[in-house]
Amino acid sequence: MDEDLLAVSYCIDCGKCNDVCHIAKVTDNKYTPRSKIMLLQKLIEGDELDQDEVDDVYLSTRCGACDDICPMSIPITDIIQRERTILAEQGKEPVRTSQICKNIIEAGSPGRKDTTLRNSWINDEIELSETSDVAYMAGCWIAFAHQDIARSTIKLLNKAGITPRAIPEEKCCGLFLIDNGHMEEAKEYAKEYVEYIESLGIKKIIVSCPGCYIVLKEEYARLFREPKFEVVYSLELFRDLIQEGKLVPKALDRKMGVRDACAILEMSDIPRDILRSMQVEVTEMFGGKHGCCGGPAGVKPNFPEISSKVGMITIEKTKDYPDGVVAYCPFCYHHLEDVCQQEEKEFNIKDITELLLESVL
Repeated sequence: MDEDLLAVSYCIDCGKCNDVCHIAKVTDNKYTPRSKIMLLQKLIEGDELDQDEVDDVYLSTRCGACDDICPMSIPITDIIQRERTILAEQGKEPVRTSQICKNIIEAGSPGRKDTTLRNSWINDEIELSETSDVAYMAGCWIAFAHQDIARSTIKLLNKAGITPRAIPEEKCCGLFLIDNGHMEEAKEYAKEYVEYIESLGIKKIIVSCPGCYIVLKEEYARLFREPKFEVVYSLELFRDLIQEGKLVPKALDRKMGVRDACAILEMSDIPRDILRSMQVEVTEMFGGKHGCCGGPAGVKPNFPEISSKVGMITIEKTKDYPDGVVAYCPFCYHHLEDVCQQEEKEFNIKDITELLLESVL
C-alpha cells in the first residue's frame, strides 16, 4: 500500500488538527487538515478534483501545527506537498502559484523584482567587505520590502567586530517551490545556488529569514547535497554575541508579546533570550501554542481574504500589549503590516533586530 495512503488511513478523526489550524478556524472548519489529506486517494487514482477541493489543498501555509498535534503522527504537511505536486503535474495548480514559481526560477524572486535593486539596502552607514568568507543573506522580503532589518543586522554585526560581505547575485531561497511541490525544479534551483555561493569562497552565511535558514541549512542537503558553507541564523549569532559581551543591550523595561516564526519554533527560546537581555518582559500571544500569520505557501496571493482573516487573529491580540508585539519572521512582519493597512488598524509590531539595535546603540 502507498505509504502516504497508509498514514492517512490511521486518522482517527479526533479533530485536534482542526483545533490548531487558523485557516480551519476562520472558515468554520470548511477547510481542515483532515479534509486535505482525505483527497490524496482521489489524486493518486487520477480522479478529478472539483474547484473547492483544489482550493482546499492550496489553503495551507504548511506551518506544521497540524503535524505537531497529530496523535497518530500523520505527516500532514508532507502529504499536502505531494498533493500539490500531483496537481502541478496535471496543470491544475492556481495560476498565481504557477506564476510565482516561474518568477523565482527565471528572475530569482517571487515578485520578479529588478535584480539590480536586491542589494539597494546597502548604504554608507554600514561596513561590508568584498573579500570576507562570511556572507550575509537578507532574503527577499527584507531586501525588497523591509531594508531597515538588513541594515540593523549589519550595524549589530559591525558593533561586534564582524564585517561580512553581501552576496552579489543573491536570490530567493526557493521555499515557495518546495511548499508547492515543484520538487524537480527545486532540486535544480538548489544545485545552482549552492554551487554559486561556494564559487565565491564563502564559508559561512548569516541569514535573517527563518525560512531561508531552514531551506539553506536543511532542505538544500535533501534536494542536492550538504553545502560546503555553514548556515547561521542571525538571532542565534546575536544571542551568542550578547553572552560573550560583544553586544551589550541596555534595559528597555517593556512588556511585549512575541509573534513566533513557524519555520523555527524549536528555536523559539532564542528570541526570548534576546528580549530578556534587553529587560523586556515576554508574554505569550497564543498561550505558548502555535499561531501562524496566515500568509505563507501561496495562501496570501491565492486567497487574500482568508489570509487576512488569519492575520487579524494576531493583530487583534496586539491590543493586549501596549508596548507592542515583537516579530522575527520578515514575511510575518510584511503580511501583518499589509493587513493592518487594508483594515486600517494600528501596526504595533516591531522587528526584533531593530529593537535590539535600539537597545545596543
